[in-house]
Amino acid sequence: MDTPENYYAILGVSEDADNETLKRAYRQLARQHHPDLAGEGSAIQMKRINRAYAVLSDPEKRQHYDAIRGGVIGQTRPRSRPKRFSEQEDLEFAGLNTFCTKGPFRSGPRLHTGLGVISALRSISIASGQLIAAGTLDGTGKIWQLVDDQPCKEIAFSAAPIPTVESLRELRFSEAGSLLTGWGRQAVHVWDAWSGQRLWSYNVSERAVSAHYSLDLVPQVTAKGKQAVRMALPLLPGDIRAPRSWGVRGSDIISHIMEDDTQKLIDPVTCVEENIENRQFWAIRLRALSEDTNHLLTLSCAQIPGEKQQKVILRRWDLTARGRFGGPRPHIDISLDVGDCAACAPPYAVTPDARMVAFGFAGNQLRICDSTNGTFSDLPSGTMGSSARLAFSSDGQWIAIAREDSEINEGVIDLWHAATGQLVQKFYHPWQISSLYFSERQLFVALTDGTIYTWK
Repeated sequence: MDTPENYYAILGVSEDADNETLKRAYRQLARQHHPDLAGEGSAIQMKRINRAYAVLSDPEKRQHYDAIRGGVIGQTRPRSRPKRFSEQEDLEFAGLNTFCTKGPFRSGPRLHTGLGVISALRSISIASGQLIAAGTLDGTGKIWQLVDDQPCKEIAFSAAPIPTVESLRELRFSEAGSLLTGWGRQAVHVWDAWSGQRLWSYNVSERAVSAHYSLDLVPQVTAKGKQAVRMALPLLPGDIRAPRSWGVRGSDIISHIMEDDTQKLIDPVTCVEENIENRQFWAIRLRALSEDTNHLLTLSCAQIPGEKQQKVILRRWDLTARGRFGGPRPHIDISLDVGDCAACAPPYAVTPDARMVAFGFAGNQLRICDSTNGTFSDLPSGTMGSSARLAFSSDGQWIAIAREDSEINEGVIDLWHAATGQLVQKFYHPWQISSLYFSERQLFVALTDGTIYTWK
């Protein structure tokens, strides 16, 4: 096993240092290495200092760290009693643990969730304040209600083991925040956001789901006050003898009412990208519903006649269109070739109106596509690691990129202005970033230690 960094040496303290000694050492080092004072070249050292202090100042994390290093330190010296996180201490050290370059966003409140690694993050503004939801790798999660940036209510929720326990990779609130949906690859779930009660779960393993981003859900409260969910799922052919792989050529847009039988699905609309029996390759990678569920955005990898290389095809579907006799007949508003399939890669980010989509391109760029005017542009984002994260602001003005491709970029977010392609600001965090979400003018950042930071 790799030997961990010597956090005591980084802070310049002895192994029996108490909390007050740690605080003094941390303050002194922060004044010396904080990028606002020493320049951006000190950012890496400041992150190491932040990480060391985050572990050693927490009794539980410190005991675990000592056990990994030697196994006896935690048993041979007295330990300070476990402490609760102090709001005053949070304010005192907030500007040191996280820092940023000059720009439009400033550090906001943070949550110590106790959840571990957060795999999905969502937030919405409501009449009384803010709701924040976080899902984890073991299918559990929490919802916090914030009033004046202070948490006043905490609600736990969990997914059903259908067919097995899986991580929650996406979350989405209904418009007023009364419902929450979440999903991975095998099942989708709906919860009451005020109580955490699971209202419905649906197994999607029989469909051609390749990843969590190959399906999408929008929870709704209908005009008649009924709780419902609208879903975009891989096509399920009516002929049970048909190959399951045909599902990647089309999408089923269907709804479920919470009070109905668990297997009852209504209002079906089918969007077929390519003739199902056509032997040319076509596979939908990404499906995204607009918040009003009137449009569907798809990103597909396809073999186009006359092209040697497989192409990525972006399409925007109008789901409200009607046929001659009044029945639903969705049509394609726009179809756009946005590059070679081999050059395009996750992560993906889509605006709430399903107008803009961004993804990795050519190894060191970010391609931003606008499905309403049929254009795309590239940002010189740099290389992205396997755990990179993206987030669009709701208006498509900003895009946040956590590259996570090296120690230099670990815990670092680049904020870009999407229209001009300018790097506007950088945010630094002491741990790796596990999830990102933009809510209006606030950027929520989940770190691998379970802390949620806010920039606004």
